[in-house]
Amino acid sequence: MAKTTTISVRMDAELKNLAENILVSLGLTPSQAINVFYKQITFQNGLPFPVKIPEMKLNEASIAAMEEKNLDEYKTPSELYEELGI
Repeated sequence: MAKTTTISVRMDAELKNLAENILVSLGLTPSQAINVFYKQITFQNGLPFPVKIPEMKLNEASIAAMEEKNLDEYKTPSELYEELGI
């Protein structure tokens, strides 16, 4: 049987709650998600996603969204999906 260990992490409470709500919908516990993440780190021999500074265009869009400027509004998800063509 494999040995187990404990990881202690400090993080923003709101971030934790948002992420855990997503994990619940995926049927994963936080421990299972962390195990998946660590397995992917060892499989990829690094982080399983790129870590980089976003392009300025994306940055400007993110800032505008946070400031609630130039936002498109949709009454239903279906309206958004229709505009996106999905």
